[in-house]
Amino acid sequence: PRALTEAMEGFGVAEAAAAHGVPMLELRAVSNPVGPRDRAAWRIGDALAALTEAFGKLAPVLESWSPHEPAES
Repeated sequence: PRALTEAMEGFGVAEAAAAHGVPMLELRAVSNPVGPRDRAAWRIGDALAALTEAFGKLAPVLESWSPHEPAES
């Protein structure tokens, strides 16, 4: 595949939240691209810095959010 990134860890949490009607938000940052595991090339510090910055901007978004009922199918 031509994927640049992958993430699977949040799927189980999202499924459990959906099953119980609980809102769920996953905030992620990329520390390394898909490919051979070269831990020396991972940019974990940069990813954590990006998460920290994004998390700091999240409060106003969450405060203005209001849940809604899903559309009837």
